[in-house]
Amino acid sequence: MNGNIRAKGKCPVCQGKYTEIKRLGFVCPEHQTTPKRFYVDIYHKKQHKFYSDKYGKVLSAYENARDFLKHINTEIDLGSFDPANYIKAEQEKFYVSNLLKGFCDHKLSGDRIAPSYIWQYKYYTEIARNYFSTTDVRDIRKIHIVNYQAHLNEEHNWGNKTLKNCIDIFKTFLNYVKSDLEIINVVPHFPVIDIPLPETTWLSPKMQMAAFDCVPDIDKPIIAFLMLTGCRPGEARALKCKDINLQSRSITIFATFSGTVYRRKRKGKKSKPLPIPIHPEIFEYVRHRVENNLPEAFVFTSKSGDYYRETYLRCVWKNAKKDVGLPEALTLYEATRHSYANQLLDAGVALYKVSQLLGHSDIRTTEKSYIHRNFKALEAEISNISLKEKVTKLKKGLALD
Repeated sequence: MNGNIRAKGKCPVCQGKYTEIKRLGFVCPEHQTTPKRFYVDIYHKKQHKFYSDKYGKVLSAYENARDFLKHINTEIDLGSFDPANYIKAEQEKFYVSNLLKGFCDHKLSGDRIAPSYIWQYKYYTEIARNYFSTTDVRDIRKIHIVNYQAHLNEEHNWGNKTLKNCIDIFKTFLNYVKSDLEIINVVPHFPVIDIPLPETTWLSPKMQMAAFDCVPDIDKPIIAFLMLTGCRPGEARALKCKDINLQSRSITIFATFSGTVYRRKRKGKKSKPLPIPIHPEIFEYVRHRVENNLPEAFVFTSKSGDYYRETYLRCVWKNAKKDVGLPEALTLYEATRHSYANQLLDAGVALYKVSQLLGHSDIRTTEKSYIHRNFKALEAEISNISLKEKVTKLKKGLALD
């Protein structure tokens, strides 16, 4: 075997050198003391001394040093030995924990992550940092991902959706290490986490109207807008007069609120500005706001004269649904956006048109969320199929026999 194992230090009693007993270790022959540290001394093109293994762990046992020397010899035989991989400063650059910190700082800079999601992003990233710690990112394989998922299942009582969100952030990190940093060549395969289709709750036009009647008059415009356009509440709150084109009677959704932060960007990674027609029943209110306010003014304002806060709008809806006797769990999002989509589908509007009106970048999003609820349209379609005539003819044929 190429190279040697050396003892670091001297006998604390006599200050003499330790003697190596091959395959057993080092010892001071006179005082029977043994060293606490070792290093590997090997010549490959030039002299190299290694005091820790590939993961930065100190060689504190003779057996560890011997295994480490075997590992280096194997790499030399395979032609993959690189001394830089065993220098601690170089190793630390590839620690998952260090790279994840840089990744998180990168993702949270600028406007990449919605402000309302930042704390979760930090939390999920920190979980991965603590779990993988000083693991070399170049050594990550599928088994590490499987074990990480098992660890999350054991430590956290999460549903599949939350579990997938956490795992997906680590997958995004590995893609960043591959594509942006070019440290790894392949991202390992991630197990598929099944997310059950959400149960879409929505209101019929009659129930929606009953709830709308219970909304205070001053708040009716924004609730009417949500029910008649299917916009997200955050988009309605962020709508400004400059986003309105009265001539074409259209609105372009450019922005949204993420918590209390106004973002000149719609929700979703690939989202683009969304032009939608102004519903005739809300047009006069919108026109009056645009003609009597500056372009930067918000279209919908609360009784304070400022834009709608998320908590205030949620309170308005909570009181309205309580007055009409709707389930407490029914959200404003379900009563407006979900209801808008399902009512259009029940009216026979094509799925791709509903997808366009909702601003989905992928029609599969619309399919997953709404197609399984379109019962009335499906009932109308299957009513075109009948066995009555076939059964009658069959009976007549049997009678002739």
